[in-house]
Amino acid sequence: MSNISLSAELYERAKSIQPKIQAWRREIHRHPELSFTEHRTSGLVNAEMISLGIQTETEVAKTGVVGHIQGGEGPTVGLRADMDALPITEENGSEFDSGRPGIMHACGHDAHTAMLLGAATLLKGLADEGRLPGRVRLLFQPSEEASDSEGKSGGLRMVEEGVLEGLDAVFGIHVDPTKDVGVVATRSGPLMAAADEFELTVRGSGGHAARPQAANDPIVLAAHLIQAIQQVVSRRLDPLESGVITVGQIHGGTVNNVIPDTVYLNGTIRSFTPATRQLLHDELRRACGVAEALGGSFDLKIKWGYPPTVLDPEAVAVSLAAVGEFLGAENAQTASPVMGAEDFSYMAQAAPGSFLRLGTHNPAWPNRYYVHTSTFRMDESALAIGAAALAASAVKWMQEKGLISADILDQVTK
Repeated sequence: MSNISLSAELYERAKSIQPKIQAWRREIHRHPELSFTEHRTSGLVNAEMISLGIQTETEVAKTGVVGHIQGGEGPTVGLRADMDALPITEENGSEFDSGRPGIMHACGHDAHTAMLLGAATLLKGLADEGRLPGRVRLLFQPSEEASDSEGKSGGLRMVEEGVLEGLDAVFGIHVDPTKDVGVVATRSGPLMAAADEFELTVRGSGGHAARPQAANDPIVLAAHLIQAIQQVVSRRLDPLESGVITVGQIHGGTVNNVIPDTVYLNGTIRSFTPATRQLLHDELRRACGVAEALGGSFDLKIKWGYPPTVLDPEAVAVSLAAVGEFLGAENAQTASPVMGAEDFSYMAQAAPGSFLRLGTHNPAWPNRYYVHTSTFRMDESALAIGAAALAASAVKWMQEKGLISADILDQVTK
């Protein structure tokens, strides 16, 4: 394989272990585990890495696992995969459907974990051959989908526990059924949004439905508030900026002939920049003032969630170049930003980061099967692509940044 790039060689090796990566993915898929309960998955990951001769740490960020591959003295690169599932009942009818009713890997974290085990296999192979220029830290992260009682996700806990200290770069990957298999995409700057939550209680005064004049109907107040909230983005935010405020729940009243005292609403606030994030918070609160103007009152609580996923230009360029070397430059694409959120954002704040969107849709399928649905599925040929993309990104960063460091050292010592 001396006439092809190392990235292309890694892809050929990844295809040769595709059955193993697929088997890992299906095993994890059959046994999904919710956030911070990924004990079986962590055990599988730990055992597989030990079998490869990789040094491991367990119970990281509660239920996470970290692996260490020692190569040369070049840069240290982190590779991340999340492991948790979602509270969804699967409806695919495959031979490896979830065996746990009400829990499903509907966001592809089973694939992420399997692909990172594949990348670990590839990189350990290079290290054993004396061809890995630097060191790799394998970050098998729990709980991307939810936070614990302290409001912390697995990614944030890993950062707070110092797991990313000393990393020169960190790379992650996520399945993307909006893209065909064979396409990988990302972008520098904001790729994914900040996602905050709000809870809103609207207070009026209740009474009999036949005598509305003797009450101050909080359902009517809530209707006015929703209209005002929907005008925040359209009339208070610069049209060249992006933001979303969505009311996702409304609960008010118990029977048809009673006006309630209160109505409860909650929703989400999404943005890409700190300034927009703060503006949406402030304007949401101001919009809620409609309730007071109409004689009612409100209680608004905003919970700060994941920050935006802002990616490093150099890390993005390296990962796209690495992927382009085995998929072709036309298939290493610039992604559009999306309003979804990811706690990889914390890792990208701790080290220069790139987060790849991995195409998983088979164009021969009649439909696309989206994440967070009971029928999510993926073309498993993408698994080898993902494993190679992670491994190749790490090696290319080591090669390019290691050379830069060597050049700087030469200049200093001359």
